[in-house]
Amino acid sequence: MEIKTFWTIIIKLIGLWILFSGFEIIPQFTMTISFVQGEVNTAALLYTWFIMISVLIIYAFLIYVFLFRSQWIIQVLKLEKNFNEARIDVNIKSTAVLKIAVIVMGGVLLADNVPHFLSRLLTFFQQSEQLKDYRESSWLAYYFIKLMIGLLLLTNAKAVTKYIDKESVSD
Repeated sequence: MEIKTFWTIIIKLIGLWILFSGFEIIPQFTMTISFVQGEVNTAALLYTWFIMISVLIIYAFLIYVFLFRSQWIIQVLKLEKNFNEARIDVNIKSTAVLKIAVIVMGGVLLADNVPHFLSRLLTFFQQSEQLKDYRESSWLAYYFIKLMIGLLLLTNAKAVTKYIDKESVSD
């Protein structure tokens, strides 16, 4: 494996980590939109929206750069310089490592969110409320979506890896 390939794999793994950690800000944003210091204040609401949109743009940019423009990061940071050898002796394809990373991240998402989802679901059934009246329905939906994403990553790791690899070839 070449040094450049090694750094590409590391950068794409960081990009996947940023992508999945970015999902956690969405329910926080929905809670902020509905309550800004307990009341609707136009100036505070506009400021909050500005901050939220800025954070989303930064996350989207970071995800795009780390997943699809990893060669650019390698060139800018000069990551392949100052190595004594041009190759690292590892007989694993970069797509195999990326596929393993996608499977591991899907498993982590699944394992991390099952307890949260079941806890919120149990609370919902204990309160015997309708879903529209349940105060934490957005969190219930959030954990369900993360569960589904984790499950889809586990079952479709090959397709996700193909997509990331195909998009990064156009560098």
